[in-house]
Amino acid sequence: MVGKDAWGKTVLRETMNLEQLKDSLRPVTGTISVFEPMGNHELERHLVYTIICEGGVYALKLYLKSDRWNREVANLRRFAGTDVLAPGIVDYGVFENGVEWLVSDFVEGTLLSRIDVELPRRNLEAIYFEMGRQLGLIHQHKCDFFGSMDEHGESLHGFKSLKAYLLHSTSKILTDLHSVEHEDHVLIKRAESLFLTMLDSLEYNPPATLCHHDFGPRNILVSEQRGGYSLRSVIDFEHCVPSDRDEELIEVYLPLLERDPGLASSFRLGYGILDRIDPGDLLAKRDFYHLLRGLGICAWAKEVDYAYYTEGTRLLKEALSGRTD
Repeated sequence: MVGKDAWGKTVLRETMNLEQLKDSLRPVTGTISVFEPMGNHELERHLVYTIICEGGVYALKLYLKSDRWNREVANLRRFAGTDVLAPGIVDYGVFENGVEWLVSDFVEGTLLSRIDVELPRRNLEAIYFEMGRQLGLIHQHKCDFFGSMDEHGESLHGFKSLKAYLLHSTSKILTDLHSVEHEDHVLIKRAESLFLTMLDSLEYNPPATLCHHDFGPRNILVSEQRGGYSLRSVIDFEHCVPSDRDEELIEVYLPLLERDPGLASSFRLGYGILDRIDPGDLLAKRDFYHLLRGLGICAWAKEVDYAYYTEGTRLLKEALSGRTD
């Protein structure tokens, strides 16, 4: 029913008995009448189900990777009763077989990524304004540590500086990176060398700011109301940890500014209700964070998602453009 993969992460096998799962959940949900998968189960990141039971309709998430459940539980607990639009927790725990689970409120809606090209321009601008405001609200949450947390929101590693956190993260990234046969060894080596040099000289230590780290249309639920669509919920907080908020804005805002300045303006206005975005500051840090992200992608994606691997190499090439060894 449960096995371990090569990385020691809990993996649910296809032979898992759903009736046993329903029985395990009965103290929380009552009798389950409908149990439907949703999401991308083939990616083996986690399993998500819509469940209809005596108490109503809920979402069930089973976690296939370690250090994900704890973050999502901690952050959804943190956002309860705030203006952050996130699913409410019904219950959570760990089954006797070691499987981590979370039951949350079911949010009726459609992923923005599925319909954004169909929406009227003014409606899309209004959604991006609210997206900016929501990210600003998330960034208002400050912590006294960087990096991952347990399900109670307490630090797992006690990193008090951005540099200490990045040194720890980089160590894991480089171990994985060196185990991959890369097509452009020179690119990877140059990128690694430059990043390590930049990290070694890093003196910048921003406030530890809670960041979603996967913020975008694929994690935004919208629903139709009064003839238009509005933002209903931000979802998937399993990567959400305290770090440098500019890293997230470099990933979210700068590409939007290049792709669609009008939507970027709406996003910036929404974010500006709570904090300001300085594009100059972001551009000054872009190469550093593109190297970090690109190396992180190239460390795992080649055999899993080659298109994403090429996105990693693109980020590295962009960061190295115009530089000489």
